[in-house]
Formats: sequence, structure tokens, C-alpha cells
Amino acid sequence: MTLRARVMLMSAVAQRRGTLRRAFDTLQGPTVNGVRLRAPRSSTREAALLEETVRERTAALEAANVKLSRSLEQLRATQAQLLFADRLIALGRIAAGVGHEINNPLAFILSNLEYIHQELQQKEHLSEQDRQEVLEALAETRDGAERIRLIVRDLQTLSRAEDVGTGPSDLGSVVRTAAKMAMHELRHRARLVVECEGLPPVQGNGARLGQVFLNLLLNAAQSIVPGEVEKNEVHIVACESKAGRVAVEVRDTGCGISPEHRERIFDPFFTTKPLGVGTGLGLAVCHGIVTSLGGTLTVESAPVRGSIFRVTLPVAGAFAQAPRASQQADAVA
Repeated sequence: MTLRARVMLMSAVAQRRGTLRRAFDTLQGPTVNGVRLRAPRSSTREAALLEETVRERTAALEAANVKLSRSLEQLRATQAQLLFADRLIALGRIAAGVGHEINNPLAFILSNLEYIHQELQQKEHLSEQDRQEVLEALAETRDGAERIRLIVRDLQTLSRAEDVGTGPSDLGSVVRTAAKMAMHELRHRARLVVECEGLPPVQGNGARLGQVFLNLLLNAAQSIVPGEVEKNEVHIVACESKAGRVAVEVRDTGCGISPEHRERIFDPFFTTKPLGVGTGLGLAVCHGIVTSLGGTLTVESAPVRGSIFRVTLPVAGAFAQAPRASQQADAVA
């Protein structure tokens, strides 16, 4: 730096210091013979008014914060009620089919019990053939009772309200349970193919994830006209899409979704179904559940070409590093 430049820089700094000093003196009040005079009363009043304004604004902000916290609590409670209401709607949609599923095993349970009762009443000593027939009837009865027990268990899992907790969930089991619950809607419309073996646990909640896949399967079924089972298919395929993520696709050969509707299908209360048939909540709730678990829900669809709903979910934390560890071991070997 040249000498002239240094002189100019020092002059500018001195000028700046003088400006700051004058501003400070103005704020502190005038001086006489080196003695600082008390600030004028007007300045004191202005400071008091400013302080009072700050206190009022602070109190207003605190009140607004309390009100916002209460509104947030109410919103969370409403969201929980909405999730449960949609689940009950899904249960209502499958109620008739579940009744049919229960009636079938119940019918042969009662028939077999009547047969066993008559055999034991009419014959004091059973021949080996009669004894074998009674044992077979008992085995069928036990199988039917076990089938009913599983159906009831699946209903209880889906309808459970206390589902706010999350943790490692067996996604394959969740998908298979949802497929069983939706089978009554699918059996007269399309073949169901499920490929979801060997998946790592995902971070989620079994009841909520079951609600998601049940809704997707019921929507897939309702997009297909009944009566042409061999021509149509609903295919669920799951795999590890990338490190730390699992993807599940629900593909159908149904009527598809038009472009103008595809942009809105996740909007609450949007539905193309007739009045009284659909609420427009199913896909919106599914989207909310998946995103709340750190996942994504997307759709690919076109009229007449069917639809693909793709759910991605994070692998549970304790299991997310397992593939990397095995790959490193292979590389070392």
C-alpha cells in the first residue's frame, strides 16, 4: 500500500470514529465543562413508551404462541380421528366379504360337529374306518376354527386405534394380511400375485401400513370390471430399491386414471366415484401415513392401461447398515 493510500485510510477511520462519537454523545445527552447533563424528559418519556410497547408486543406474541400450540394439538387430534375414521370406512367396505369368509369355515365346522355327535351317539364301538373318518372330521373342524381365528386377528390388527408408535415392522406380513382382507373384492375381478419375500424390516407401524395397502388393493379391485378374472391381474411386488429404502408397487390392469384427475387424487375429499360410494379420503390418508413415516407415495397411470401405485419406506435403523456390511465383507474376501 502506498503512503498516500495509508494516509487516506487513516483519515477515513478517524472520520468514522468522530461520527460514531457524535452519535453516542447525542444519545447520552449534552455536556457542559466535561459534565454530562441528564437526558431531556422527552427522551425519557419516549424510552418509557418504547419499553411499554416492547412489553405489549412480547405479551401479544406469547398469547399468540399459546393459541398456536392449542391449535396444533387440536389439529393432531383431528388428524388421528381422520385416520381412524378412514380405517373404519375400509373395514366397512370389506365387512360383507369378511362375513362370507367366516361363514364358509363355520358351515363345515357345524356340519362336522353334527356328524361327530351322531357317530358317537349311534355307535358304542367305532370300527377303524369310522374312527378314521371321525378323526378327519375333527382335523377339518380344527382347520376351520383356525381360519376364523386368523380372520378375527387380522380385523383386530387393522382396527386397532392405539397405533401412534413406530418401530421395525415386517412389511411382507403386513402386505399379505392386507391381501387376505381384500381377497373378497378381488376374486371375481382379477388374479392376485404377491411377491414380497426376503424384505428387511421397515420403520413404521403395522396397523397404519396395513391401512395403506388395504386401501390401495381395494381401489385396484374397484378399477376392474367383475367377470373377467383371467384377463386381469393385481400384482404386488416389493424389493429394496436403494440403500436404506424398500419399494412396494401395487399394479393393476384396471381402467386407469385420466391426466386431469391424476394430479388431484391425493387431495382430501376428491373422488370420481358416485355420491355415497366414495369419500375421497382413502388416498389422501394413505399419502399422509406414508409421508409421516418418512416415505413417499406416487402413481403412474393412464386411461385403459391400468395404474401403478409405488410406496417407498425407510428400512428400520438397526437393519439399514446390514447390506453395506455384507458388501464390505464380500469386497474384503
